[in-house]
Amino acid sequence: MNLTKEQELIINSKELSFKINAVAGSGKTTTLLLYAKKNPNLKILYLAYNKSLQVSLQDKLKDFQLPNLSVSTIHSLAYNKIGAYNYNLTSDLKTYILEKLVIKYELETNQKSYYPSMEYLSLLKDLVNFYCNCALIQIDIKLLENYKKQSDLSAKILEILNKNEKKILNHIKIVLSAMKNRQIDAIHDFYLKMFYLNKKASTNLPYDLILIDEAQDISDVMIAIVENQNCRRVYVGDSFQQIYSFRYATNALNKIDLPSFYLTKSFRFSNSYAKALQNLLNHLYSINETKKLNLNGLDSSTKIGKEFIDISKPFCVIARTTFGLIQELVKHIHSKKKIYFEGGYNSYSFMNQTVYSIFYLKQRKNDKITIDEIKDFETINELESFAKDTKNQDYLNIIKFINTYGDNIFEINKKIKALLVTNKEEADIIFTTTHKAKGLEYEQVLMVDDFITKKDILNKKNPLSFQRINEELNIYYVAATRVKNAIELADLNINYNYSESEN
Repeated sequence: MNLTKEQELIINSKELSFKINAVAGSGKTTTLLLYAKKNPNLKILYLAYNKSLQVSLQDKLKDFQLPNLSVSTIHSLAYNKIGAYNYNLTSDLKTYILEKLVIKYELETNQKSYYPSMEYLSLLKDLVNFYCNCALIQIDIKLLENYKKQSDLSAKILEILNKNEKKILNHIKIVLSAMKNRQIDAIHDFYLKMFYLNKKASTNLPYDLILIDEAQDISDVMIAIVENQNCRRVYVGDSFQQIYSFRYATNALNKIDLPSFYLTKSFRFSNSYAKALQNLLNHLYSINETKKLNLNGLDSSTKIGKEFIDISKPFCVIARTTFGLIQELVKHIHSKKKIYFEGGYNSYSFMNQTVYSIFYLKQRKNDKITIDEIKDFETINELESFAKDTKNQDYLNIIKFINTYGDNIFEINKKIKALLVTNKEEADIIFTTTHKAKGLEYEQVLMVDDFITKKDILNKKNPLSFQRINEELNIYYVAATRVKNAIELADLNINYNYSESEN
C-alpha cells in the first residue's frame, strides 16, 4: 500500500492523543486502522458516527487483523451500559404527547387550565433535544442561555422563550421525568444523556485508546463522555463536513486542544478538480471570514460540466433539499430509467401520511388528516407561518411541493413507484440529498441548483447568520466531493456583485 507522507506521520506518531483533520476521500479510516495495527498492545474502541458506518467499517476490518479493536456507535455503547432496553424508545418526540403531558401537569400541580401553543410545544421539544445533546447537568437559566447562543431562533420563538423561562424549565424536567418513568416514549439521545450523568457507568470504559470518527459532527455530550475517560484519544474528521448543527453537533476538532495532523489528499477525484473546487469555495468562505480549505487530489481526470455526464451510464442526482430533489426527479420520471433513493424512498418527504395530511389541510378536508400535530391547524397558511417561525424545513418543503404540483403529487408518486428499484446496482439514476450522501461516492454526479450562492450570502434583506452561511457552504462541499469522474456543479454565482438597488 502506497501511503502519503501525511498518513505515515499519523501511523508512526508518538503522540498519546491527537486530532486529524481529513478532507473527503482522504483514506482516514484506512489510516486509523493502520495506526491501530501499529499499536497491537492497546485495547482500542473505534466509535463510528452511526450504525451504517459501523457496518461498513466492520466489512473493511476483514482485510485487517485487529483482534484488539472493537467497533461501536456511542449510542449502542450507552444503550448497553445504561440498560436502555428498560425505556420505551422513539426516534422523535411527538408534540401532541408533550401537549397532553403539559396540560395534565399544570392541572394537577398548579390547578390551572393551560393550553400551550404549537410554537411553545415546538420550542419545548427542541429544548429537550438540546439538553440531551449538551454537556450541562443542571436544568436552569444557563441551559437557556446556551440554547440561545447555539440556535438560530426566529423573533417569535425568542419572545416566547424570554417570557416563559421558569415555566419552560419546569416543563423540560417534567418531560425528562416522564421518559425516565416510562410514562412517555424516550428519545435515543435521552439514554445517551443518562449514560453521561451516570459517572460510574460512563467514566470507566475498559479501553486504552478511543478512535472517534466524524468528530466534526458529534455533540457536546459525546465529547464530554470521551473526555471523561482515563485513556488515549484520537479524534478524526473534516471541519468542512460539519453539517449537523441542527442536531446540536459541535466541531470537536475546534474544541479539543490536542496536537494536530492533516490528511489533505483525496483519493476520490483529480488534483485539477480539487484545486478548482478549493478556489470556488474559498472565494465564498473568505466572505464569511472562515478558515480556508486546502484540498489536493489524484493525478487523474475529473471533468466539470453537464456535457461530460454520460446519461447512458448510471449517475447520481444530489440536492440540498427534498423539494430540490423532487423538482429534478420530475424531469426524469418520463425517461423510464430505473431509479434508486439513498436511505430508501420512504425516508424522503415525498409521499407519506404527513404529505397527505398537509394536502388535505390545503383542500380543507380536515376530517381526512391523520397526523395529530397537523390537526391543530385550520389552514395551510397557518401551518406555513408555524413552520417558518419554528424553522421546520420538512413542513416548508412539503408545502412548497403541494403548492407547486397540486393534485399531480399522486400521479408523480405512482410514476416513481413504477420505476423504483431497491438494489442500487440496478439503478440508472440514484437520487439523494447531501446529508444522505455523506460518506458515499459516485462515478458521475449532477448537483441540483438549490444550494447556497454568493447572492444568498450578500443578501442584506434576508441576512444569514455566520453559522448558517458556513454550514451551507459545507453542505455544498460535501455534495461536490462525492464525485470520481464527472460532475455538474450547482451554480455558486461567483461573478455576482451586490448592488444597493437590490436592497
